[in-house]
Order: sequence, then structure tokens, then C-alpha cells
Amino acid sequence: MSEVYQFVDEVVTRRKFEKEWAQFEATREHYRREGVFLLQKEYPDLYFAFAAPHLSPQAIVFATRINFTNYDIWAPSVRFVDALTLQPILAPQMQTQLVRNLGGEGNVRPQPLVQAQRDQVPFVCFAGVREYHEHGRHKDDPWLMHRGRGEGRLCFLLDNLALYGTSAV
Repeated sequence: MSEVYQFVDEVVTRRKFEKEWAQFEATREHYRREGVFLLQKEYPDLYFAFAAPHLSPQAIVFATRINFTNYDIWAPSVRFVDALTLQPILAPQMQTQLVRNLGGEGNVRPQPLVQAQRDQVPFVCFAGVREYHEHGRHKDDPWLMHRGRGEGRLCFLLDNLALYGTSAV
């Protein structure tokens, strides 16, 4: 992974980070019931664990680091981490693929949302995620076209990660 640098005024980025954080805080109980747990908050990163609330006992399915460097000129980065150590993991360590079904009745095609390049660093691939917009296959879908529509907001990311990551477990 290449080195990430802060080029947006950090005061601006922190203010936007805190706004996203405040919205999560206001809905924290909702997310807890959905199996989304904050593990750590340390600007510009938020670490979350995603549990399958419909299992008994509940199980942590995956954990993420959501990075807000240069937000919102850049979309947030979503990377997968070990839920206990918060260290990055590689694609072979992923136990889920966050599958989204495409198509209609009789023509449903599963699309895995967890992708990796040759470096084997997994990332989630949907609009509103930095890695999606930086990927060559999505060069015609730039972040700035999505920026004002809600994609890339913390709650949008958490909702979609929970929907595609734990509902099918």
C-alpha cells in the first residue's frame, strides 16, 4: 500500500470526521443491535467489528479500519483488519466475501464485494469507498460524482458493510 499523505487542511478534515462521528454516536444503539461495534476511535481512523446478530451466540464476522484522511476530497478508505489486534489482514485471511446479488428474478448473479490486487490487501469495492474509486475498472465513476449524494458517509458505509457482510452468514 502506498503512503497516504494529508493535503487537505487538517482542521477541515477533523471537523468533517467529527461530524461523521457525531452521527454515528447519535445512532450507536441502532448499530449495536445490527451487530456493528466500535473498537477504537483515533483520528483519522475508526475501527469497527461486524457481528452476525441473528446467530446465537453472535460471532464477529470481520473488522474494518475506516480512514478519513483528506475527507471529503477523497472518499474514506475501508480496509479489513484483525478484530483483536487491529492489524491489517490479507485476502487469504478473509472468511467472508461480502456478496451482493445483481440482476433480477431468475437471473441473480452473486458479486463478491471483497477484492484484492496482487499485494493481497483486501478492500471493499463499492461506490463511496476510496479503493473503489481509485481502482482502474472504476475510472469512469469518480468519487466527486458521488460526494454529495451520501455515499462515503460513515453511516452509509456501516449500513452497507453490515448488509452485505453479516446478513448472509
